[in-house]
Amino acid sequence: MDRISTVQGNPGDRTPSPETRRVLLTGARGFVGSEVMRQLLASGHEVVAISRRLQARNVPPGVIQVAADITGDGWQRWCEGCGAAIHLVGIIRQAPRAGVTFERAHVIATRRVIAACKSLGIRRLVHMSALGAREGAATPYHRTKWQAEVAVRASSLNWTIFRPSTMFGPGDGFSTTIARAVRRFPIFPVFGDGTYKVQPVAVEEVARCFVAALERPVTVGETYDLGGPEALTYNEVLRRIGQALGLRRAFVHLPLGLAKLAVSMIQHFPGAPITRDQLTMLLEGSTCDSSAASLTFGVPAARFLGPIWLKDKQREEGRE
Repeated sequence: MDRISTVQGNPGDRTPSPETRRVLLTGARGFVGSEVMRQLLASGHEVVAISRRLQARNVPPGVIQVAADITGDGWQRWCEGCGAAIHLVGIIRQAPRAGVTFERAHVIATRRVIAACKSLGIRRLVHMSALGAREGAATPYHRTKWQAEVAVRASSLNWTIFRPSTMFGPGDGFSTTIARAVRRFPIFPVFGDGTYKVQPVAVEEVARCFVAALERPVTVGETYDLGGPEALTYNEVLRRIGQALGLRRAFVHLPLGLAKLAVSMIQHFPGAPITRDQLTMLLEGSTCDSSAASLTFGVPAARFLGPIWLKDKQREEGRE
């Protein structure tokens, strides 16, 4: 049995109303999970937050933390009394030697959550997939995301699936990662012509959809693609990142053949900024029709203007 650690947030003066539901949240300390948990608490829910590591301090009232690998056993007993589950666990890069694989993180973990829901009597499941998930996809990331969707649909649960495009917000792995490189290098390489498109969506709006879906029966059995209000070329994304940082940079376009060769050579080094599969997904593009989400949840609305939060942080550091 896995070693399980738990800590419960101080209830303080908060008294949940009788209709408050306790929600099982996986991936609770991740980029998306942190925002989902914040919005769940703001909506009056209690949260059983599952993640690999505990938050050391400042645990919000109404939170029970459980440190566990959800592909293992033992964590399920802490989820008794939950009325719904939001499953967010996912990875963007494998580390097979450490046992971190797309199969384990996406497929096996999802099956474990489904089994836990059934054994605990949790009927409502909101699941995060990814835009581009499909059978026969070019990358194992998208293929395993699809396999997880198949498992969710085959369950007897009241499920809703969301497929977000690239998400942005403080602490993201998208614009923040690019911003670091743009700051460091006056000349920035672009793979190919840079006209492939992405549709960045604000993590706050994605989280709003997850939380709202819990209370909307009309969303049961539905799959929603989530993209921002603009489909931007990669060139435009880079331009907006530079503009947000107040930097002028030269963007040099590399022939795709050369770019693929270079990525194949560096992808296995620690700290490599991109893998061959990630390059493949980038070149595929990540856009969608968000009209169903707009009608149901009123999103998307937030435009991607670059990591403006980093510029605000620069100002604060300059005043210190």
